[in-house]
Amino acid sequence: MKNFYDEWLNARNQIEDDLNGSGFVARDKDIPWVSTPQDAKVKLMVANNLGFATMGSNVLKAEIPVGWHTGKHRHGEESMHILEGEGFSIINGQRFDWHKSTTIHIPYWAEHQHFNTGKVPVLYISGMIFDLERFVRVARLEQIETCGPNDAALIKAVPPQNSQYYPDGARAVIHIEDAPANDDSFEPQGNIAALKNQHDYLQYLVVPKNGFRAISVAITHQWIEPPYHHSGRHKHLEAVVYAVEGVGYTEMQGRKVPWEAGDVLYVPPAMWEHEHMNDNPNPIKQLRIAFGIRTWFTEIWPEGYTNTRIYDADGKPIEAGRIVRQRERHR
Repeated sequence: MKNFYDEWLNARNQIEDDLNGSGFVARDKDIPWVSTPQDAKVKLMVANNLGFATMGSNVLKAEIPVGWHTGKHRHGEESMHILEGEGFSIINGQRFDWHKSTTIHIPYWAEHQHFNTGKVPVLYISGMIFDLERFVRVARLEQIETCGPNDAALIKAVPPQNSQYYPDGARAVIHIEDAPANDDSFEPQGNIAALKNQHDYLQYLVVPKNGFRAISVAITHQWIEPPYHHSGRHKHLEAVVYAVEGVGYTEMQGRKVPWEAGDVLYVPPAMWEHEHMNDNPNPIKQLRIAFGIRTWFTEIWPEGYTNTRIYDADGKPIEAGRIVRQRERHR
């Protein structure tokens, strides 16, 4: 008669089956918008109950109509990136202005609300770990106000932004034009060999050297690959990548996974080799959403879960560069 230990012995096989059957791309065009007290339009893109074998991570996309604001609420830590539009957020009573390509980091249990003050709908992508919080029994979400049209008098009365930082010294926002690029000093030194030349053009967003104190989730990088170029090839735990612009595919553990602008690529936490490919005449732009549970496992078991560079048949690291056709290799 089988008991718990027999199930434990088979756990790895069951996990591998789950990972191989996981979702790999959340396709934007296939996910309907819904309305909630917080957002007039929102869609949940990555979650365990949507078929993704995550480590508890979630990705949402939301739209704030022209002349509207979101609801006001508080919950676990959140990292968000403005894809379109302009406006400001009130986080724990403090104003932070933003525009297209601004990244905002919201601490745990901070009251926050976002206001569209521009002429186009605001579109943003957001990372959270609500699934993980719920799994460990600490999830909580408190709705304070609901979304709706802006009050012009209230908007006018809000004091201007006086800092990009919270009172405790942690940074709240970074605009893309202020984000450092292609600087190895921003990378964790222990992983520099695996991360060096991973992308053609890499900008650093919510990372410690920029003044942020992210713990469980952070939109850490934006990268651009030119036409007919590829990223470096490596492996690590869970990877979540949002396609801002362009069309491409990812080679992942023998699979070719296509994606396009608006989609979320999901690499399961299985140490699978992967490489992002731009086999098109236009650049691609992508955002990395990092989740702290991956970092935790990497730190306690570095021999098994750290970033690892993949080498070619000649022993050279596969770094970002031009896609080489099969015919070119034989010349």
